[in-house]
Amino acid sequence: MIGLNMGIDFGSSSTIIAAEGKGIVLDEPSVIAVDKETGYPVAYGNDAYTVLGRTDDRIEVVRPIVNGVISDFSMAEKLLRFYIQKICGNMVFKPNVIITVPSGSTNLDRRTFLDVVTSSGAGKVCLIEESLASAIGAGISEKSLSGRMLINMGGGSIDVSVITMGSIAVADTLKIGGLTLDNAISDYLRRTRDILIGPLTAERLKICLGSAIRRKEEIALLASGKSGLDNMPITFEITSNEIFDCISEYVENMIDGIKSVIEKTPPELIGDISDNGIILTGGTSLLFGMNKLIEMITGIRTEITKDPLYNTVNGVLDITKDLDLLQEGYNFQTIHQLN
Repeated sequence: MIGLNMGIDFGSSSTIIAAEGKGIVLDEPSVIAVDKETGYPVAYGNDAYTVLGRTDDRIEVVRPIVNGVISDFSMAEKLLRFYIQKICGNMVFKPNVIITVPSGSTNLDRRTFLDVVTSSGAGKVCLIEESLASAIGAGISEKSLSGRMLINMGGGSIDVSVITMGSIAVADTLKIGGLTLDNAISDYLRRTRDILIGPLTAERLKICLGSAIRRKEEIALLASGKSGLDNMPITFEITSNEIFDCISEYVENMIDGIKSVIEKTPPELIGDISDNGIILTGGTSLLFGMNKLIEMITGIRTEITKDPLYNTVNGVLDITKDLDLLQEGYNFQTIHQLN
């Protein structure tokens, strides 16, 4: 095909883009800062993320992807157009884009993704489920007859799939992810201590102190926020046990969703999964003890891929190098060709 082949992982928390022959060329947050009065974007990606929680009422920082699907068409189109233009510059031919979508996305969700990408400057677009792209990135052969369970744990959603012979046998998308845990931490501090913190601080507390299982040795961290009593700056200490207690309910919801997919999986495939183990990918899989918790609950060996943050886009990159990896039904289309 004429034009640059690109792969895009357009997620709730970050946008990662790879280009054929260049590798990963962009990794920035999926946020855009907009002037409320004019509706004009004032910052994209990293720049917009830097002002998150630091802006006045005139500037709104928007996440156009919520729970893995597009919630704000206009902002998603503006953000993706900026990224594609940043990579392609003044290329004569429009790029051919392979973009990942949640396995549980509806046909309307898929149409929206296709429309957004074509409106953003792509010539032709191919949609592929996150789980299939992650499986290719993890080195799982599309010709393998043995079933594998792959769990893509992102910022806005968790994609749970059982893959066999290069196709998805059972799948579900959970509307919960790393951003849910960030919000839980912010709500906990506001509710119990009357302390207000921004999204960047909440994410840092999750990364440094968060865990899926209670740590054997408690650790603590000093953080800054604003007192809800007098609106003055405040420095406070918070422990790993506190963070565990406030996010454990949501981690349990994640586990329940994973168990639900296992319960719907045919017995023969369950046998394969028991032999092959469960594969975790995505940023939320790095939460301390997540793989151990899933292994303890399911009784199935659970491992995190070598490159969980970029596993999905690496799979898409492999496809751009060898388009024969795309099976029947995964064809480049325009918006008018989607059934």
